[in-house]
Amino acid sequence: MPILEVNNIKKKFDHYNILNGISFSMEEGQAISIIGSSGSGKTTFLRCLNFLERPDEGTIVVKGEKIFDASMPPENPKQLRERRLHFGLVFQQFNLFPQYTALENVILAPRLLKDGRSEQELTDMGMDLLDQMGLADRVNQYPHQLSGGQQQRVAIARALALKPDILCFDEPTSALDPELTGEVLRVIRNLAEKKTTMIIVTHEMAFARDVADEVIFMDKGIILEKGPAEQVINNPKEERTKQFLSNLNN
Repeated sequence: MPILEVNNIKKKFDHYNILNGISFSMEEGQAISIIGSSGSGKTTFLRCLNFLERPDEGTIVVKGEKIFDASMPPENPKQLRERRLHFGLVFQQFNLFPQYTALENVILAPRLLKDGRSEQELTDMGMDLLDQMGLADRVNQYPHQLSGGQQQRVAIARALALKPDILCFDEPTSALDPELTGEVLRVIRNLAEKKTTMIIVTHEMAFARDVADEVIFMDKGIILEKGPAEQVINNPKEERTKQFLSNLNN
C-alpha cells in the first residue's frame, strides 16, 4: 500500500488555475524531488498537502486513510491539527521563533500538543535530533546567533520532532549561500539514506538526481513528467522538461 496517494488536486486563486489536477502516489521510505520553473505550482502543492491551503478538488490518502476530500465540508480546527501531523514542512525562510533557543524551537510543538511525553523525554528527543543535525554544541543558542545553514538544520529537526509520515521541503536551500547550502543538503542526503519518506521541492538538479528515487517535473500546474531521478534529469522525454533543464545549464 502506498504511504501517500494524491488524486486530482486542483487549486485556483482569483480565478487563476495554479494546480490543474495533480495525481501521484509514493511508497514509504521513498524520496521524491519536485522540479519546475517558478510559478509551476510546486509550493502551492506542498501547502495543500500540509493543509495550509485547501484544494478546490481532489483527495489525499495517507496509509490507506482518506485524510482530505474536497467534496466534504471544510475541516474544523481540531481535524486540521490532526491531519497536519501526517506531514512535516521545512520552509525556505526557516520560520524559527526568535525568542526561543534551538532546543526550545525543536520541542515547542510536541510540548504544546501534550502528547504524553515528559519534559525530560522531550528535551532528550530534541537534543538527539539536534545532534543528528550536527548542532549538539548549539542547543542553547538563539536563531540570531546561528548561520542560515544552522537555522535551516534546526528547522529540519523541528519538523522531525513530530514524527511525520512524510517530510516536505520547500526549496530548503534557496535562502542560503553555496557553502551553507552544502550543510543542509548533506543532512537531507543522510535522511534519504535512512529511508525517510520525503518530498523535496528543489532547484538543485544534481542533488535531485543523486538523492531522489523519483523526480516529478511540474509545468503550469500539472505533472508533465515523472520517472526515475537519473532518467528525468539526464534523459528527459518531454520537450518542455528538456527546455527547462537546458535553460538551467546555460
